[in-house]
Amino acid sequence: MSELKNQHIIPQCYLKQFVDPNTPKGYEPYVWIFERGKKIGKKKAPKNILAETDFYTLKTKFGGKDYIIEQSLSQLEGEYASIFEKKIKTRLPLNNFEHVIVCAFVAAMLQRTLKQKENIEGFLDELIEMAEDMEKAHSVPPKKSLELKEEKKNAHKTSVLKMIPHITEILLKMNIAFLCSNKRGSFITSDAPCFLFNPRLQWQRFYGPGLIQRDVEVRMPLSSEISISFSWINNLRGYLGIDTNLIHDCNRMTFGHSHQYFIANSPKIKRRWFRKFPLDPVFMIKILKNKIWPQVKYWAERQFRKYVRF
Repeated sequence: MSELKNQHIIPQCYLKQFVDPNTPKGYEPYVWIFERGKKIGKKKAPKNILAETDFYTLKTKFGGKDYIIEQSLSQLEGEYASIFEKKIKTRLPLNNFEHVIVCAFVAAMLQRTLKQKENIEGFLDELIEMAEDMEKAHSVPPKKSLELKEEKKNAHKTSVLKMIPHITEILLKMNIAFLCSNKRGSFITSDAPCFLFNPRLQWQRFYGPGLIQRDVEVRMPLSSEISISFSWINNLRGYLGIDTNLIHDCNRMTFGHSHQYFIANSPKIKRRWFRKFPLDPVFMIKILKNKIWPQVKYWAERQFRKYVRF
């Protein structure tokens, strides 16, 4: 029962794919975990990190505990781990069942994190505050706000299982590619390893990426050697080798979407992982066009108006 109480936010079967290959013989394999704001990591066994007591446990009406979510996730993790070892790690094609399991695992990783929990609860906090203001303004009993507070207790936990089938169905329709590293670079991961990215939206602040957007990509490192990518329009399929520069850019994005921690298979890190923008001349031109030039144009217009006024 104690095993069910200690629940991994990021599963051990996943973290084990990022252990240090230079772990001394006789030692338990470990990863290097870094706090986002620090550049020095700590050696930790996968079983000892990114876990909380009863993170997915539901409380029953009679005061008991329901471990259905943890048990369901554990079953999915076991099936995925077997597929990764037998097929993905050896770069073999997936059959239909294996494709579904991989998509379901990625869907779960998108929903199960502490970052997602805080996003959901933050949204509910805003609704609760609005409901309380309305109740006070109309001098009515706090019925709706209390209902929302009760809903908040299990909102993230129940959303994990509710959303997995819907997200899985979408991922199954997308192009799927496995990006494979060379021997000179390794992928890192984080406490929020699965993320959405839409390059069309990076120059504005009003809209976030969504799964049904035409240009959206879903990315997640699966191990220090392989990262998965889902997309609608990028005709990327199968196992594809990528160079060191692309590996570092993937790591830059993984770090950028992390919540509190990032994880590597080595204590050595690269400065370019922490840059906001990639080291790419074409991208620098886009920054000039979309970020700097509008500001220069705005400043010039203001100066012109001052000149005309006087």
